Amino acid sequence: MNFNPDDLSHLNDHDQSVQKIEKDLQHFEKGFPNLEIVKPATLGDGILKLSTKEKKELIKAYKQSALQVLKFVPASGAASRMFRSLHQFLDEYPTTTFSFENFLKEEKFKDLKVFFDSIEHIAFYEDLILALKGRGVDFDELSRGTNAFELAKQMLTKEGFQMADLPKGLIPFHKYPQEKLSAFEEHFYEATNYAVKNGKAKLHFTISTNHIDRFKNKLKDFQPKIEEETGISFEVDFSFQHSSTDTICLDSNGEIFKDENNKILFRPAGHGALVDNLNQLDSDIIFIKNIDNVAHQDPALEAGQSSLEYKSVLAGLLIQLQNKAFSLLENLNKESVSEEVIQEAVTFLKNDLNIHVDFKNRDEIVHYLNRPIRVCGMVVNEGAPGGGPFWIKNEDDSISLQIIEKSQVDLTQQDQKEKLEASTHFNPVDIVCSLKNYKGEAFDLKQFVDVNKGFIAKKFVGGEAIKALELPGLWNGGMAFWNTVFVEVPAESFNPVKTVVDLLKPGHQPKTDV
Repeated sequence: MNFNPDDLSHLNDHDQSVQKIEKDLQHFEKGFPNLEIVKPATLGDGILKLSTKEKKELIKAYKQSALQVLKFVPASGAASRMFRSLHQFLDEYPTTTFSFENFLKEEKFKDLKVFFDSIEHIAFYEDLILALKGRGVDFDELSRGTNAFELAKQMLTKEGFQMADLPKGLIPFHKYPQEKLSAFEEHFYEATNYAVKNGKAKLHFTISTNHIDRFKNKLKDFQPKIEEETGISFEVDFSFQHSSTDTICLDSNGEIFKDENNKILFRPAGHGALVDNLNQLDSDIIFIKNIDNVAHQDPALEAGQSSLEYKSVLAGLLIQLQNKAFSLLENLNKESVSEEVIQEAVTFLKNDLNIHVDFKNRDEIVHYLNRPIRVCGMVVNEGAPGGGPFWIKNEDDSISLQIIEKSQVDLTQQDQKEKLEASTHFNPVDIVCSLKNYKGEAFDLKQFVDVNKGFIAKKFVGGEAIKALELPGLWNGGMAFWNTVFVEVPAESFNPVKTVVDLLKPGHQPKTDV
């Protein structure tokens, strides 16, 4: 691959190298190997269903623990995808010959009928109305379609709020009698339910560099209020996906895509790049949850009844598994090890950490046991897109649990397609994990990534289709060689906001009057 001087200078400015680009090009050329599904993980076969007694014991174990705790929230996404259908509405509605009602019957706009029918329940509705009235818009004089068009313009255009250009975390998600709260703010309230130790809660958000000022300004306004309200001190950090993890794109001709300034376009390579961010954290227990998956607070629920209690359950199970693993590793690393200890370790790996392999010696047992542990919540699959829990066969012939995406499976193989479709549960990115070994040293998480589990995605730049290279997903290939345990959690744990219409779903609306 030949690069001109301007290309080389651009590579250097972006912390990239020729070798890195050539490696990316090889991935585009050869693709990535598919995963081999052995079977879906199901209740009793890879997914635990805990009894009330077990949950209480695990919550107690977590609450009594003195381990350091941190909540890690991937929050770098912009809200552009949330408002995509509204952008299409703005583009197409002015020239349609259909009535407003018939226009919304088109397949791609059906969700918007629900949206406009119930828009008064959206947290930022009053702000829209106030701004439009300030501009002289008289809703009583306009048709329903024109009203909807004016509301969409106020949301998205330069003359309005430009909400699609905001970080998703700062969009007002929920309405309360005295205030509106963004997803960013809601994560603080949620953290008070399970991520507090000694009166302090630590939160870490991964964001885009161009959003840092917005987040810091929101934090400056919000932090004193919630600390006074809850009596909890919050320690908040931000980090960014490093530019060295960005990847190139290919155009429709298979050439490296360049922007309008004839510069190589680099784009963030998915949440798999966040392994580097996670690797920099110093904490014993990390809770991982996406920025958009946060529910409206329900004051009617008493302590212990909320799905949030499962965070403490997952953490308690993690501590239980970690203590057992650490004890076994200490014994296995002694000069003399009994056969009883070896058998105990093998049984623990198989029955508790879901690693099935023909262990040949003590070193191999230690190799599999001395890994980061993650305990992942799983909800019953009701058709949501994304990763699911499966037993897979690894390259070393071991069989283990993994969260995998549809794109990682060869669907031309009928047996693989059937096994994928037989999945009963879904990964809501509800993960509790440990990052330190039995000596108290931090693992180098990059050593536990399967670099062959990336994928090639179709994206668009200014309307032009491109091929983009995605790194192994953080909870997919990015954690491929972690020890993994799956636990069924309530469906109420999963409240993602992929489109603005999702804000009308029960998880984002008030349950009772407060």
